[in-house]
Amino acid sequence: MRRAPLHSNDLRPHVMALLFDTDFRRPADSLVLRRLDGRLFTEEEQAVLRDATVEELQAASVFVHNPDARAEARAAARELAELLHGYVVQNHEVLVPYMTHEDLLTYNRLCRTIAADADRHRPHKD
Repeated sequence: MRRAPLHSNDLRPHVMALLFDTDFRRPADSLVLRRLDGRLFTEEEQAVLRDATVEELQAASVFVHNPDARAEARAAARELAELLHGYVVQNHEVLVPYMTHEDLLTYNRLCRTIAADADRHRPHKD
């Protein structure tokens, strides 16, 4: 059953992520969707993909058919990370309870790497 049409700002990120990772070059007689790396989507993921709205499919097709879209998406991801970085650093104690143990380890490792890089670029006092 299709949901009511969404506005472009209502695109569901989890659906878009799956659509961006979908290999649309499948045999015409196949109903099985695969990831770009050839792995099959789970039944749950395939159900999400089947529930994609026309707007989500159109947005994904722009990405698939626009050779510059991948670079634009990567640049947008970097810009978003830079934007959120200040909020995350300032609100570390609020964020930590929502992290898995593995994510917290990764977060701490990345913070140390960023701090070490910042120290390298500080002007040295003679």
